[in-house]
Amino acid sequence: MGNGARFTLLMLGCAALAACKADAPTPVQKAEASEPAAPAPTAAVNAPLHDWLVGSWSFESSCASDFIAHYGADGALDNSGEIGGWTLAGNTITETIRERYDSAESDGAQKVNPPETRDYTVERTDQDHGTITYQGRKVPMLRC
Repeated sequence: MGNGARFTLLMLGCAALAACKADAPTPVQKAEASEPAAPAPTAAVNAPLHDWLVGSWSFESSCASDFIAHYGADGALDNSGEIGGWTLAGNTITETIRERYDSAESDGAQKVNPPETRDYTVERTDQDHGTITYQGRKVPMLRC
C-alpha cells in the first residue's frame, strides 16, 4: 500500500480500540511511622513531550502487534516498516517517510520518492499512555 494508506487504515481501525496495559504495582518504600510513603517517580510524565515520546508505541490494545512505531531520540522513525524521520513542534508530530518495506517485495526497503509526510497531534495521558489525533480521529497509544 502506498501514500500512507496502511497508516490511515491502521489509524481508522484502531480508533475504536482502547489502549490498555496492566501497570505493574509500584513498589512502596517502608517509611517510619511519622513519614508518609514516598511517591512513585514521575520523571517520564514530567519529561518534555519529545523525551516522553522517544521509544516504542502501539496504536492497538497491546504490544503484541505487528504495528509498532519506534521514535528515536535522534529523530529516526520506523513506523511498522515505514522508515524515515520525525519532528515535534508543540504537540504536532511530523513524520517524513523515505523508505517502505513491502512484504511482497524481496529486495528490502523501497525508496519513497518524493518522501511522504503526515502530521498528527499527540496528547500525553500518563507515562505509558497517550492519544494521537490523525485526520480528526483520536487513537489511543500504548508504550511498549
